[in-house]
Amino acid sequence: MADARRWGMDLEDALDRDDQGVWPEHAAAVAAFLAISTQWRWVGSGMGGVMAIGLDYAGAQAGLALAGIEVTADLWHAITLIEAGALAALNGGGP
Repeated sequence: MADARRWGMDLEDALDRDDQGVWPEHAAAVAAFLAISTQWRWVGSGMGGVMAIGLDYAGAQAGLALAGIEVTADLWHAITLIEAGALAALNGGGP
């Protein structure tokens, strides 16, 4: 809440809006990403920690095929953009 005020945002107004969620033009990419969201590669990072290094693309390809999702170049690009954001969040580096 303090961050919202600092940036001049009216948080109550933002929370009351109905236009939050996945935009229709991104729905296919989000659905595809969710279909393969268990296909992460992890490595040990010392002292008992782990770090995500990305999706296992072979597992992702199999998961998308099994889900009946036809992957185009544009869809794959969108999936990798979501992957990049998820990597940052999984590894504690941001949203």
